[in-house]
Amino acid sequence: MKNQQNKFWDIKASADEKSADLFIYGAIVSGYKWRDEDVTLTDFQQALDDLLPSVKTLNMYVNSPGGSVFTAIAMMNQLERKKSQLTINAYVDGVAASAASFLIMKADKIFMYENTFLMIHKPMITLWSANAVDCREQADWLDKTESRTCIPAYKSKGTELLTDEKINELLDGKDNWLDAEEASKYFDIVVVEEEKDAVACADVELLNQYQNVPKQLLEPVQSAPVMSAEEKALREKIIADSKANLTYLNTIIN
Repeated sequence: MKNQQNKFWDIKASADEKSADLFIYGAIVSGYKWRDEDVTLTDFQQALDDLLPSVKTLNMYVNSPGGSVFTAIAMMNQLERKKSQLTINAYVDGVAASAASFLIMKADKIFMYENTFLMIHKPMITLWSANAVDCREQADWLDKTESRTCIPAYKSKGTELLTDEKINELLDGKDNWLDAEEASKYFDIVVVEEEKDAVACADVELLNQYQNVPKQLLEPVQSAPVMSAEEKALREKIIADSKANLTYLNTIIN
C-alpha cells in the first residue's frame, strides 16, 4: 500500500498486508485545514477506501485535541461500516480529547499508555454572528448530539463503574481529564504498562482553549516549529472570538 506523506492519516500496511496503521495526529476539522495533520472527513474516507482487501486489522493511533463534533460523528459512522470487514484497535499516543474521546469508542479495543490522557466534556460548537434564536437552536442540537451520540458511544465501552451519575459528572460542563489508570476504571481500556515518548499535539491552540490541561501535554510543544507573526495574530483572534461566542451561548442557555 502506498504511504501517503504529510497527511494526518499517513497510513501504512504491514509486510504481509494483513494489518494497517492509521495516524490521527491533528485536529478534527469540518472545513479549512490549518495543518497537513488536520483531519477532514474527505481525507478520512479516502484513507479507509485505500485499505487493501487483505487488511483485517486497522490500528488507529490517536493524538488529537478533538475538534468538529459533526465530523467526528461522520467518522464514527464510517468506522462502523468497516467493522464488519476488519478489527479496529485504537491506541492513545498522547491525548484523545473532546470529539476524539468518543471517536475512539468505535474501536473494538482501546489501548492507552500510562502517560496518556482522555478528556471528556460536553460537545461544543463555535457560533459566528449568531443571534439568540441561533444560539438556542445550536444548544438544542448539542443536547441531541450528547444524548444520541456521545453518551451511547461512551456507554458502549463503559465498565460497571460508568453509571449514569458518572456520565453526568464527566459531562458537567467542565473539561475532565482522565489519565490511563483513571480511564480504565470507567471504560473498557487496556493500559499498556509502559510510557509513550511524549509527542507534541499538532494543534496546541485548540488544546490551550481547554481547562486544566496536563502539563505533560504542553511541554513537548516547546520544540514545535515557530509560526509567523501574521498567522499567530489570526489564530489568536479566532480563539478570542470563539471564547466570546461560547460565553454568549452559555449566557443564553443559562
